[in-house]
Amino acid sequence: MPKRKNGELSEGEKRYCMERVRGKSLAKSYEAAGYAVTHSKYAAIRGAKIENRPHVQKYMAELRESVWVQNAMSIAEKRSLLAEVARAKPEEINEESPIASLSVDGEGNRSLQGPKVSDKLKAIELDSRLSGELSGEDNKNQVLIQLVNDRLEIPTIDLESSNEN
Repeated sequence: MPKRKNGELSEGEKRYCMERVRGKSLAKSYEAAGYAVTHSKYAAIRGAKIENRPHVQKYMAELRESVWVQNAMSIAEKRSLLAEVARAKPEEINEESPIASLSVDGEGNRSLQGPKVSDKLKAIELDSRLSGELSGEDNKNQVLIQLVNDRLEIPTIDLESSNEN
């Protein structure tokens, strides 16, 4: 086996790090990386020894950060979700909708609700802030938002009656 340079990870160490970042335990990561295991308690101990190596810790930190970056929403995704909330029509809301909320009353009756008017207005406001349309205090916009909020209502969809159709 060729000698590694100081700080260079072996293939086994890389596989181990990937498994740990995915959430596996020390022992399971050690086994999944392809290391020989005689007993699971020894696998955990050996996994901990691998994890204590500075170059392995550095690599795991980089992996965790890249996973975090991949999972973070982009501005376009945020604005798209806000637009979906703002444009939601009660009759189009179903249980699979990411913007639906399910409520259950004291008798066990379920009802599906879309965003309230206040939710829609907040989504519009947040989208406007993200786009840069609102800067500083704009009292005219606040008055307009309150007027719209006072006039609109979004009905609740009753799942019991909608399932009968």
